[in-house]
Amino acid sequence: MSTKTLQKTPEMPKLPITKSEKFRISIISAVASTFVISSSFYLSGSIQLITRDVGIIFGILAGVIPLTLLQLKEVQRRESIDRHLPLFLLSLVSSIQSGSNLIQAIQMVPERNMGNLNPLLKNMKANISWGMPISEAFDNFAKRAGTRMAKRVIVLLEIAYKNGGNISENLETIQKHVTELRNLEKERKSALQPYTYTIYIAYAVFIAISVILSSQFFTQIDSVKQLLVTTDIPKSSNVFSALAGVEIKELDAILFNMAVIESVFGGLAAGKIGTGSYVSGIKHIIIMIIIAVIAFNVL
Repeated sequence: MSTKTLQKTPEMPKLPITKSEKFRISIISAVASTFVISSSFYLSGSIQLITRDVGIIFGILAGVIPLTLLQLKEVQRRESIDRHLPLFLLSLVSSIQSGSNLIQAIQMVPERNMGNLNPLLKNMKANISWGMPISEAFDNFAKRAGTRMAKRVIVLLEIAYKNGGNISENLETIQKHVTELRNLEKERKSALQPYTYTIYIAYAVFIAISVILSSQFFTQIDSVKQLLVTTDIPKSSNVFSALAGVEIKELDAILFNMAVIESVFGGLAAGKIGTGSYVSGIKHIIIMIIIAVIAFNVL
C-alpha cells in the first residue's frame, strides 16, 4: 500500500523580538502592575499580611515579569542557535568531503536535531532554491539568527566561498574554532556556577539574622517600652529611655527594604555570573523577594 507524502509549508524561523511585540507586552505589563498595586492599597486596610510595601513590590514584578519572559525566550533562542552551529558546520564539512560544493552541502544539511537553528536553515535553503544570491542568503540568515556567533560564522563562510581553494579544510578550521569557543563558554559557566550558590547562602544568612532580630530582639524592646509606660520612673534617669521613641514596625520595614535591595542586586549578580546575562537574574530576584515576603510576613 503506497503512501503519499504531503509537502508542508516551510516553518518560518523565530525572529528576534520586534518593537511591536515589546510595545504590546509593555502595555499588558503596565495594566497588570497598576491593578496589583491598586488592589494591594485597597486590601492593606483589611488584610494584615498584605501591606503596601509588599503590594508595590509585587506590582513592579507584575510589570517586569512579562517583559522578562519575552527576553528570556529570546535569550534561549539565541543560545540554541549558537549551541547547534558546530553541528551545522560539521554537516557541511561531511557533505563537501563527499564531493558536494558549498551550495549543495547547505541544501543537504539534515533538518533534525538542530533546535532553533532548524527553521533558519529551512529558510536559507528555500532562498537559495528560489535563486537568491548566496551572499544575500547568508546575510538574511545572520540577520534572522541575531547572534554574534552566527554573524561570525557567516562572515567566515562568505570568505571561504569567495576565495575558493580547499573549502573543506577551511570549513573544518571554522568548525573547530566555533567548537572551541563553545567549550570555553561551557567551562566559564561551570567555573562560575558555585558563586551563584554563594549569593544564595549569603542572602539566606541575612534573612535568618533579620528574622531573629524581628522575632526575638525587637519584641524585647517592645516589652521594655511597655514597662516604661507602666512605671513611674522618670525616663531621663532610665538607661532604656532611648528606646521610648523606637517603633518596631519601622525597624521591621527597614530590614524588609534592605532584604528587597539585596534581592535585586544579588539576583542580578547571580544571573550575570551564572549565564552571562542580567536578564536571567530576574528569576533569582523573584525567588529572593518571595523568600523575603514569606520570612517577614509569615515567619
